[in-house]
Amino acid sequence: MTDTPEHIYALQLKLWLEKTPEERLYQFITDNDFMYQALREFKIKNGLPLGDLDPVGEYLKKSRLQIN
Repeated sequence: MTDTPEHIYALQLKLWLEKTPEERLYQFITDNDFMYQALREFKIKNGLPLGDLDPVGEYLKKSRLQIN
């Protein structure tokens, strides 16, 4: 995207690099989980297949196929 000025990018990078590696990892995991849940809820709400967003469901399907 080109709508963010360079000085804002520089400020964001500075703030990010001031965090400890643990804080950055925690932020990454938190953000990733939030996006995952939002996408999953959207797919459920709109009746779309979950696909790779439902690893437990996929595991159960495969295990049932192997048992039968």
